[in-house]
Amino acid sequence: APTPAPTPAPTPAPTLDPTPDPIPDPIPDPTPAQPMNGSEDVVILGPDTKMLPGTTVSSPNGRYIFKFTDDGALKLSDGSNGDVLWRVNDGRGATLSMQWDGNLIFRTSSKSSIWSTQTSKHPDASLRLNNRGRLAVISSDGITPLWIEGVPGGQYNSADAVSSLTFPIRGAFYYPWFPETWTVRGKPIFYRPTLGLYSNGDSSIHKAHAEALNYAHVDLSIASWWGQNTKKDRARITNLMDQSSQYGIKWTVYHEMERRLQPSVNEIRADLAYLKKWFVWHEAWAHIEGKPVIFVWNKGDCDVSKRWMDASRGEWYVVVKKLDRPDCPTLPDSWHQYGPSNAVVHEEGVSFSVSPGSWYVNRDGPNLPRLSSGAFRKNVIAMVESDEPWQLITTFNEWGEGTAVESAREWATPSGYGKYLDVLNE
Repeated sequence: APTPAPTPAPTPAPTLDPTPDPIPDPIPDPTPAQPMNGSEDVVILGPDTKMLPGTTVSSPNGRYIFKFTDDGALKLSDGSNGDVLWRVNDGRGATLSMQWDGNLIFRTSSKSSIWSTQTSKHPDASLRLNNRGRLAVISSDGITPLWIEGVPGGQYNSADAVSSLTFPIRGAFYYPWFPETWTVRGKPIFYRPTLGLYSNGDSSIHKAHAEALNYAHVDLSIASWWGQNTKKDRARITNLMDQSSQYGIKWTVYHEMERRLQPSVNEIRADLAYLKKWFVWHEAWAHIEGKPVIFVWNKGDCDVSKRWMDASRGEWYVVVKKLDRPDCPTLPDSWHQYGPSNAVVHEEGVSFSVSPGSWYVNRDGPNLPRLSSGAFRKNVIAMVESDEPWQLITTFNEWGEGTAVESAREWATPSGYGKYLDVLNE
């Protein structure tokens, strides 16, 4: 058996001190809610407007009701059966403001923040409710959601026919957490992305990334995921899947909280139910053997595999980060390896991954100096010729660890995709 490759843990998702939300003063009164997009949705709050207690707005078809109650709570309900779909039941709310910067914020009478969507840096966004029960902050383009609540865009049915991926599969680890992590623990990234310090809330970035993944012949994009309703996952992952569908690129998530919390079987089941509700119904969610796919981080022992297989009940295709010991009594559906501080990580019969380099923002020098086009090409050829089931790129855009193959000024090329994606395109 091969010697297990070193597998350094990825940098934990950083927690940054929030930037104080600006308070527009004064805030003009809202214009009356107006149906948009052929009466498919209604604008509850336009840019620079506010709502006061006692206000009710219905979807154009009258079924869904958004209400700022007299006792200071926010509530979205289904008028056909009375079900409450979402609520902020604080009881101290005095104003709900759609700020000029795109942040929807719920305040007390003293202007203290109770809750917000954390969608600032998107000027001219609006709050809208559509006929399907989706409550969303929509960007200035009138299309792209920045924050989503209410009813998902579809419903998962395991009996539906789905298109399953077949091995070998080229996958790329993807990070949908920008602009929040252009600075990590107070330190900026080392490289300069060709697209600039972008936001994963921008539709132009979703489009550009889908095109880049397609250019690199990526079959599966594996999005870092830190739990339910984190890092605006509902809007960002849905938008990425929407843009990727035309290329046949599939998506799944990398469940990173496993290494930090070691969730129980019931907690894992709650996460899987959330993923089914919000994402798995989408045509771009990855399936293998008819089952939705999920990748799982692992730094533990055989207990990780057992908990995940018990929780998934045979309904998911579970791909666990490989342990050094292969003799676990309960095995996942498949293994993978993650080690971007190594130019190549080859686990025979499991996976072959390639990295262009690695330089964590909190280190003085690189873990792995940036590879030349020739060196990276040699490794990609070896990956393809290995015929391993998982052929993985670490990573597409983990800029905090300096492992991105996405184009940067430091390795830009005439194609616009940069030298690493050019090699993957060959």
